[in-house]
Amino acid sequence: MKKMLFVYNPMAGKEQIKDKLSDIIQEFCKADFEVTVFATRGPEDATRLVVEKGMEYDYIACSGGDGTMNEMVTGLMQLSEAPVCGYIPAGTVNDFATTLKIPKIMKKAARLITTGEVFHCDIGQFNDRYFTYVAGFGAFTEVSYQTPQDLKNMLGKTAYFVEALKHVAEIKAHRMKIEYDGGVIEDEFLLGLISNSESVAGYKAYANRDIKMDDGLFEALFIRKLKNPIELQLVINALLTKKLDCDQIVSISSNHFHIVSDDDIRWTLDGEDGGALDEVDMINHKRALPIICDKRALRRISSQ
Repeated sequence: MKKMLFVYNPMAGKEQIKDKLSDIIQEFCKADFEVTVFATRGPEDATRLVVEKGMEYDYIACSGGDGTMNEMVTGLMQLSEAPVCGYIPAGTVNDFATTLKIPKIMKKAARLITTGEVFHCDIGQFNDRYFTYVAGFGAFTEVSYQTPQDLKNMLGKTAYFVEALKHVAEIKAHRMKIEYDGGVIEDEFLLGLISNSESVAGYKAYANRDIKMDDGLFEALFIRKLKNPIELQLVINALLTKKLDCDQIVSISSNHFHIVSDDDIRWTLDGEDGGALDEVDMINHKRALPIICDKRALRRISSQ
């Protein structure tokens, strides 16, 4: 029998796993998995467990929001060889799961772990931490961890935008030097997203581009300081149409980013607090994570 460690966050996404846990375990057992189950009790529990026990298992699966998935990946990246990874989404946004075409119905997501395809996905390193799909700073990126959990549970994706409206007047530009493969940019920026996915907080930023998740490259989007309402409207239009070609938006593909700012900047990693820093180094680890996905997603996300 194949050995599986199943880690779940009991508080994620309206606590919906409470009534689904038996169905999930049954799906694993029907596929001849010997399953060990662990419920997280606090921050970094999943990371600690994966580091301590991960090498004892053939598969490690988790259920929770993007933050739970981030904790599991952080643990897997510290192992000499990562077991096959499975994900059952239970949070409010789940950009990573959407891109991999992982079902939102938990029982179906569990079945996919036993029948799906192994995809070797890029993983981003952020100083000494990791992220699966996005590292961000500035306008609107702080919303995901400032939004109270009960509001996320009640409103879902809408909560991010409801909370964002409260912070529009507080948007601050940061002067920064951005070094990347083949170039350097120095300017003041309101927002930065360094992503390995076309979807960020439910918004498909790169829907018109051929984004691959195993090519060793980040897709980065930076918005410069806006001087007047006309520039704001240009940015809004560019984001709505997915044509990121206005002067206020910088769009870059690169394996590596080194960013230095004049002041501490609050970052988020996969929607969770990444800390306030004035210097960050990001590296794309190509094809580092073996994760189960729907084979229909491979044509879109794989460069192989």
